[in-house]
Amino acid sequence: MKTNISVRQLTRYQSLTQIALFAALAILILIPGACVPKSDAPAVEEALPYKVGFLGVPFSIEGKMHIPVEWNAENVGRLKSLGFNMIQLNVAWGSRPADEPLNIEDVVELPPDLQDLYPQVVPLRSSPSPERREQRRADLRSRIALCRAAGLRTLFHFGVPYNAHSRYGDGPPNCISDPKVAERYKLLFELFAREFPGVDDILVYTYDQDAWLCSEFGPCKRCTGVPLHERLVPFLDKLSETWRRLSPQGRFWWEPWELSAGQSLECVELVKPEQFGLMLHCNTAEVMATMPVDRWFKNMCHLASQRGIPVVGEYFLGAASEELEPFVSLSHPLVILRGLKALSAVSGISGIKEYYGLAPDREDPNLKMAGLFFKNPQIGEIEALQMLAKPYGKAADEMVGFWQLTSAGMELFPWETSWMIREVGNSRPDHSLSAAILRGMDCPTPSWRSTRHSIFMRIEPQGPPDPWLLEDVQLRCELAAKSMAKALESGSTIMTIIPKELAGSLQLNLAELSAFQRRALAYAYHLRETNLSAILRKSREQGLPAADKLVNELKTLLKADLANFEADQRENQNSATSNISPQSLNWKEMEEAIILLDKDLDTFLKKILIPAPNQNSKGIFSVTST
Repeated sequence: MKTNISVRQLTRYQSLTQIALFAALAILILIPGACVPKSDAPAVEEALPYKVGFLGVPFSIEGKMHIPVEWNAENVGRLKSLGFNMIQLNVAWGSRPADEPLNIEDVVELPPDLQDLYPQVVPLRSSPSPERREQRRADLRSRIALCRAAGLRTLFHFGVPYNAHSRYGDGPPNCISDPKVAERYKLLFELFAREFPGVDDILVYTYDQDAWLCSEFGPCKRCTGVPLHERLVPFLDKLSETWRRLSPQGRFWWEPWELSAGQSLECVELVKPEQFGLMLHCNTAEVMATMPVDRWFKNMCHLASQRGIPVVGEYFLGAASEELEPFVSLSHPLVILRGLKALSAVSGISGIKEYYGLAPDREDPNLKMAGLFFKNPQIGEIEALQMLAKPYGKAADEMVGFWQLTSAGMELFPWETSWMIREVGNSRPDHSLSAAILRGMDCPTPSWRSTRHSIFMRIEPQGPPDPWLLEDVQLRCELAAKSMAKALESGSTIMTIIPKELAGSLQLNLAELSAFQRRALAYAYHLRETNLSAILRKSREQGLPAADKLVNELKTLLKADLANFEADQRENQNSATSNISPQSLNWKEMEEAIILLDKDLDTFLKKILIPAPNQNSKGIFSVTST
């Protein structure tokens, strides 16, 4: 082939090539790391320098530990091997499980002369005996030593100012606008740093964890009319400055829990950023496994990164969680992986923290999945599941499918219905036979009265829910239950081929999954029964004949509902490991309702599945029951 390129043109092209080569070389020389191939390990540390875990699983309401986990070198080492590099030294949960310290006053107290000047006027809720105080202090020192020996950073978590939670309403005695309160905490910090020198960082809540703040709309003469961010930021700055002086290599972390989105964003704009950090629930309303990262979370990370403030996202990393309580063995590792990927993708995030509690000495695919992510955030879903399934031998492929189904069931369940749909294991399958409600949760805090409405569909009591809302929750409960049913079928097959050492944990998983499915079904039945009864009632009021199809569907639902309850009771009575207290095998109210429907439709519609006062007859976590 003849070419038309002249010698002059060729020379020009050679010159351009040389220029390009010189430019590329300059880039490699001038930009640090530009010529170094990227590897997973440095990227993990650079992107997520904080990975925070802790030992022990609490009960949310009862003042005891649900899963006690021994603080020893083995368990601390297990967390380290999973990729955690920072340990919270206490199970800081409002129920104070096993008398764990929840406030700084639980482990240090001012000497008598300073107590007279800066009194703690609110009685402590921790055990008051000198023996228990000394035990809490000894436990804390022992845990610090274990973490130090393992080369792990330490964090102590507590609430300030201590006001016994909301005991005093909108004007609690320990007011952050009172200079004596800030001075008192400065002195307590100094005492704490001196008596527990191995603590690197501290994390404070200013609402919850038995802390509480005055409302600008409340009775406090100092705070009335003063926006919360204008009072809270100076208080935080004083605490942060004190800790920075006491722990020069440490950091003061704040959790803006219970503040509205606007209040927390304003605080980030105003607070002094030096050695200050944020630990945030994974969305503005709660830590929710299936709903990480909303606009508030992204905005907080963005504003914080502009000011050089690191942000750690709080998330559920293990099988036990507040959402599933009292279940502790459910595995849905894809939910964990997807949540961690969503959190780590937010610009400005610096780490991940376990929110509820961990038991690394138990078989826990969720926690193992978190460890896989920590080591390789780019890992794909199938690759991660296959690695997770390797110990299951010839059942490995089936376990991959099982976890896909359990994760789908978890994601389909309508967690954002209401905060009261949490602790799903505490719901009662023998629901009330008044019309289904969707109980809202309300609390007198800025967030509950504002921003949480953006996540939960039901918060404040708003009268009877619309039938479309009832149907929405019903359909999603049904879809979740279907996925769980498929997982249960798969799991029963896997039990015949699984290695013996893993059979026990899978059996516990299946038992709890079955109980979860029955609760999802109970919700779906109650919601559909309510809507059907309302349709039939309206037809009768208008003088129209009842549609046989609807009546037959209602009869079928009531019988399936009763069978679902009876199956749950049989399972509870037969299971030595059940966390659910069995009631009577008889659901007399439902049995009578079925007989009445067969006998007299009009009387049934006048007495059964009609609106009734909310009396929490089945407990607060039975979200559809009055």
